[in-house]
Amino acid sequence: MNALRITAILAALLVASARGAFADDTDTFAHAKELYASAAYDEALAVLDRLQSGAPPAAAETTSIAEYRVFCLLALDRRDEAKKNIEGILQDNPLYVPSEDLASPRIQTAIRDVRRQSLPRIVLQRYALAKLSFERKDPTAAEQFESVLELLDDPDVKAVPALGDLRTIVSAFRDLTKAMQTTQPPAAPSMRPLDGLPAPPTDAAAPATSDALVVYTSNDADVAPPIARTQRIPPWIPERRQAAQDFHGTLELLIDETGAVMSATMRASVHPMYNQQLLRAARDWKFTPARRQGRPVRYLKIVEVHLRPTTSS
Repeated sequence: MNALRITAILAALLVASARGAFADDTDTFAHAKELYASAAYDEALAVLDRLQSGAPPAAAETTSIAEYRVFCLLALDRRDEAKKNIEGILQDNPLYVPSEDLASPRIQTAIRDVRRQSLPRIVLQRYALAKLSFERKDPTAAEQFESVLELLDDPDVKAVPALGDLRTIVSAFRDLTKAMQTTQPPAAPSMRPLDGLPAPPTDAAAPATSDALVVYTSNDADVAPPIARTQRIPPWIPERRQAAQDFHGTLELLIDETGAVMSATMRASVHPMYNQQLLRAARDWKFTPARRQGRPVRYLKIVEVHLRPTTSS
């Protein structure tokens, strides 16, 4: 009886091993593509899911697997899942656009719709991270700002009016970061001076970065922030169903040395029907400029906006 049990167990192990070997042979990205091409979308998706949950593939194949998952989900009309997967791809690679050779016009349209919704948020996220790197004096900040500028050139981002002025701010930070890198003092040479020659000075002051290149923020304790002189807020005329609601948003203003607004950007939307009115008005606002050691300087000012419920008379 024991021998029979051992034989049964060994047989089961052999079957399981054979199945595993078969799965290894068929669970390949090439096989998933063949299944997709033959319209076996459920089967292709199953293979792709197993590939994603298995050993990490190469970076290029990871993107391809995620891409074909989207193709399968859209073919199966599982739009919500497809949208989440597209958003995941865009988080890793915001410039992603499917190849026309692979994606049908219907799939391209679906992905383009998600790009238009997601990219403005991703741009602001990456800008916030770049600014955080700048504040930490991270040398990669310039590269991060360059990446944001590249995203701002994307056709699906250019069409967003609320991001129209962000390029000016990002460019200013990028240029400032590069200027700060080039004005770092060189390391003192660790060598003896030649006989008869004076030793090179080791405490020479590094050239100061011009205030014209610097954009100060509330983190700079030695800078007096700008003070509003004219700051007209456009009237808020909500629809009846929104009249009792509160709306909050945030403006980011780049104010120059004269107190004029160089650019205005919505950091957080107040209301889709109000944002553009507010941006147009903000560009005409005037300030007493920020000052550092008595000199006017550029300043990045954050303005909180609160639309309160209207009161009936």
